[in-house]
Amino acid sequence: MENKHSTDGIAEDLIRSFIQIASAEIHAKTLLEKRISELENGLIDLEVNLESQLRKINELKEEITAFAELRRADMLYLFEMYGGQGDKEKWCTVKHLAIAMMTAFEAWQASEHDEVLLSSALAKNKVFIKALTQFLGVDVTECAACFADILKGGH
Repeated sequence: MENKHSTDGIAEDLIRSFIQIASAEIHAKTLLEKRISELENGLIDLEVNLESQLRKINELKEEITAFAELRRADMLYLFEMYGGQGDKEKWCTVKHLAIAMMTAFEAWQASEHDEVLLSSALAKNKVFIKALTQFLGVDVTECAACFADILKGGH
């Protein structure tokens, strides 16, 4: 299958886009969980702040929903861009591995460049790329540079 889109970077950009929006989605979920935990554990004075806290909870729920819709749209567009012939059962695996890979990379950055964490992030990137190639129905690879080359080569 000829990939006329890869030369101008559409596929790579959509991949980065859905990874980043998925990361924002998980971050909003974490903030929601934190706020609810603070309320449940009495860390917020409900007599003073109940209304504003409930408003913030609703805003976070809406944000999570909006992020999820954006991520799904990117993933679906990318899947269909390759003719929809990939393994759609890999949808959730790709989403979760994308988040895991980015989270591991952020852990490495926060660590002041711990080599064990870098190795972990790179290992997660490999399994992400492999699942992504299966999802899209292109040649299976674990190498991000090879994957980019496959996209440009039209496989």
